[in-house]
Amino acid sequence: MRFVTFEHDGFARAGVLDPGGDPNRILDLADDRMVSAIAGPPYLPDLLAAGLGEVAQRIAANLPETGWLATSQVRLLAPLVEPKRIIAAAHNYRDALAERGLPPPDAPNLFLKSPASVIGPGAPVHLPRGIGGVTWEAELAVVIGRPVPEISAIEAPGYVAGYFVFNDVSASEIIRADGNFERGKNFPTFAPCGPWFVTADEIPDPQNLRLRFTLNRETMQDSTTAQMLFGVAELISRLSKTHGLGCGDVIATGTPAGVGAVRKPPRWIKGGDIMVAEVAGLGQLVNPVIEESTDA
Repeated sequence: MRFVTFEHDGFARAGVLDPGGDPNRILDLADDRMVSAIAGPPYLPDLLAAGLGEVAQRIAANLPETGWLATSQVRLLAPLVEPKRIIAAAHNYRDALAERGLPPPDAPNLFLKSPASVIGPGAPVHLPRGIGGVTWEAELAVVIGRPVPEISAIEAPGYVAGYFVFNDVSASEIIRADGNFERGKNFPTFAPCGPWFVTADEIPDPQNLRLRFTLNRETMQDSTTAQMLFGVAELISRLSKTHGLGCGDVIATGTPAGVGAVRKPPRWIKGGDIMVAEVAGLGQLVNPVIEESTDA
C-alpha cells in the first residue's frame, strides 16, 4: 500500500493512493468512515505506532465508494513531516567508493541528518548564497515500524514498515572544509523525501531496486541498491546494537556513484535546476532549486 501525507483545505493528514492503481486519486483517511476503520488519528506516525500492516489490512477491507480526492486537489508533503531521527550512511555503495578511489570501510560510516531539514515533493531546495558547491545524493530510505532490540540481519526485515525516496542534499565544500558532515548536511530544505511511503510488503527485495537521479533531465546517477556495501538488513542489525532504533526512525542508506562533487569538473546544483530522484517502485521525487539572496 502507498501512503501519503498531504495538505488539503489547510489541514495536513494521511491518505492512501488508490490501491486499484489509479495514481490520480487519494483516499482521505480523515474521512469519517476511514477514521473508524483505522481506529485512530489520520497521521502516518500514529498509523506506524498502531502497526501499519494491520492498519493497511483494515483500510483495504473498508475502501469506500466516496471520500476520494484528486491528487490535483492536494499538496503532497513529506511522508513523515517530522521524523524522530534520520540516521544516514555515507560511502555505502561499491560503485561510489570505486569512483572516489576509496577502500571499503569495515563498518558503516554513519551521521545524523536533521529532521528539521525535511521537505516534501515539489518543495524547493534553498541554497544560501556563499554556501559553495552543493550536490544531490539520491537514496533509498527505510522506515522502522516498531522498537528494535539487538537483532541479527536475518531478523531485521520484520522491523521494516516501508520505504520512500530520499535526496541527501549536501554542501560538499563546507563538509570538506569542516572535516565532518554536521553543518553541510543539515541546512534547511536539504532533506527532500517522498513522494509517498510504500509498505514493506510491496518491496520484497530492497537490494534489487534501480536507483536514478536526473538534473534538468540529464542522468547523473543510474545504479542499483545491489551495490550497497551494507544492505538494509545489515544496517538495521548494526544500528540495533549501537544506536537503538524506534518506531518512525528513518535510515538513509547511502548514494551510488555520480554525485556532483566527483565529476570533472564538479557539477553543482544551482537556482532554476530541477532534481528528480527515483527508486524503482517508490515513485519520482521532484524538487526545484532556488538560490537565496542572503549569505550562508
